[in-house]
Amino acid sequence: MNLHFSGGANEVGASSTLIEIEESRILVDAGIRMGPGQVSPLPDFPDFAKIGMPDAVLLTHAHTDHTGALPVLHNMLSADVKIYCTPATKAITKVLLEDSARRMAREEENDEALRYIPADVAAVLNRMEIVGWLEPREVCPGVTATWIPAGHILGAAMIHIQGKHESILMTGDVSVTNQLTIRGLALPSWCKKPDVMVMESTYGNRQHEVPRKQEAKRLVADVAEVIAAGGKVLIPAFAVGRSQEVILILKRAMERKEIPEFPVYVDGMVRKVNGLYADFVDELQPSLRRKAERGERLFYSDSIKKVASRGESDSILKGPPCCIVASSGMLVGGMSSHYAKQLVRDPKNLIAITGYQGEGTPGRALENLQKVGEHAEGEWQLDAETSVCVKCRVKRYSLSAHADSHELLALVEEVQPRKLFVVHGNAEARGELFKSVCKACPAVDVKLPENGRAYLVKKRIGISKGRRFSNDRISEIAAFVRKRQLKGPFHVRELAEIWFGTEAITPVGAAFFKWCLSLEGQFFARGTGNVFHLRQIG
Repeated sequence: MNLHFSGGANEVGASSTLIEIEESRILVDAGIRMGPGQVSPLPDFPDFAKIGMPDAVLLTHAHTDHTGALPVLHNMLSADVKIYCTPATKAITKVLLEDSARRMAREEENDEALRYIPADVAAVLNRMEIVGWLEPREVCPGVTATWIPAGHILGAAMIHIQGKHESILMTGDVSVTNQLTIRGLALPSWCKKPDVMVMESTYGNRQHEVPRKQEAKRLVADVAEVIAAGGKVLIPAFAVGRSQEVILILKRAMERKEIPEFPVYVDGMVRKVNGLYADFVDELQPSLRRKAERGERLFYSDSIKKVASRGESDSILKGPPCCIVASSGMLVGGMSSHYAKQLVRDPKNLIAITGYQGEGTPGRALENLQKVGEHAEGEWQLDAETSVCVKCRVKRYSLSAHADSHELLALVEEVQPRKLFVVHGNAEARGELFKSVCKACPAVDVKLPENGRAYLVKKRIGISKGRRFSNDRISEIAAFVRKRQLKGPFHVRELAEIWFGTEAITPVGAAFFKWCLSLEGQFFARGTGNVFHLRQIG
């Protein structure tokens, strides 16, 4: 098996991995980099002319950092290559890509590398093949893929890819916590112990500070307090997933009389996404599913309404106290940016941040402004041409739909892959998760891949020939490494596989092997984590 990381390896954004397995090539995801200041929004697609064109494309979920490059990729692919995804992922991707194409047509300045038209989007959608949950689908000769609910957003999946002799689990983005809209991840037993696991690490260096329900209560209380005091609240939120959660949090609190009713306005692309949920009732939480089956409004009420036009949004800004839920979640354009320009000037108002803010985005810049109590102060650079004097409250609420560091570690401990590639995180998040897994799972060979590089994963038969292992056998392993001119450094699992063979390694065996390596330091020197370096002779 060979893995080519085109994007999303040592970054958050542009997720795209080409997997060579059983003489087939499978591309998982084709996202873009989000926010300003990127060298290129596109993944660094490998040279398909040399490696070979993908035989299939698989999607984990619809977020733009996993699907935004599909219209560009489409023009590279052979006509018979299919894109496989869940039904909800296809529906949401359609909304996101069509909106992007319309925006590109309106704006004069676009990155030419990413520019596409509605016809390209239509062609992408025409390639898409719908897959069922937990139903193995042959995507290439001798290779099946199975989509497992990942709990991140509607339609999000982990993908288990099984060849005749090798297997790989691509996590995409995962959440183990139940949300108001969908359930969290539940891992089937049959997908454990794959040869390779590629796992996101967005929150790999931190835990969710407080339980989700407690954060939701804090958000509700703060919104009600600001409105009662005559202010307005803007909640910039991702159009897919986060917006729906925030709306339901407010809606339920008002229905249960936990807070007084007040106007809540929903604006931006989130309006279209809201309309999709009733089409996928089987994926919703039971209480929401029952409402959908009865034909009730899922996200709206007499107090919660869609904004019909830009003119209405201007009236809302001039009107009485209210709450506004609008995309984009990082304040990169969209209607949230339109509202924020006005609302940040008034100390009575609140900007409630509920999701990840990428480096270089206006959302991150707003978070980083100097704080005086709960208020932010300073000049906020919203875009290249606009800066605003900020005086409002800015507060963060942990409503993430990503697993945190403890949850990710627990997932690795449960799956027990041979090799783990940690991706989709900044340097600190990936590094901390790397160290945690090395300590807790000595039998798992952990890698921190880089964009643009290929990683070969192969199985070994082992040189033991039935002989028992002890620390005096390490000299044979060192001799084997020198004879084959294998390049280090070596994970403890890699060295153990040379002796035992790939299929024979167990967590207990790997721990014993590591102990023996530590006892016998003549041939291998220990590095960081579970890595060892071959000592030079003489």
